[in-house]
Amino acid sequence: MGVYPPNDCQEIIRSAFDNVAAHIFNLSALQMAVDEFVTECISIDSVVRDLESRMDEVEITLRTDMRILINEIQHLRKRKSSR
Repeated sequence: MGVYPPNDCQEIIRSAFDNVAAHIFNLSALQMAVDEFVTECISIDSVVRDLESRMDEVEITLRTDMRILINEIQHLRKRKSSR
C-alpha cells in the first residue's frame, strides 16, 4: 500500500511539503527532515512512521508542523492511489 517507486515517493514528500510550507512555523527544521526523507525514501509508510517517531522528541509547535505534513502526505498518497 505505501510502497511506491522512489521517484513517486520523493514526489509525494516534496509536494506535501510544498503544499503545507505556508502553514509551517518551523520551516527550516522541517525542510531538513524532508530533504533527508527524500534521499532515503523507500516507502511513504516508512516516512510517516519516521516522522511520527520523531514527534515525541520535539517541542509542541514542531510536533504540530509534523502532523500537518503527515496529514498532507497521507492525503496525496490516497489521491494518487485512487487515480
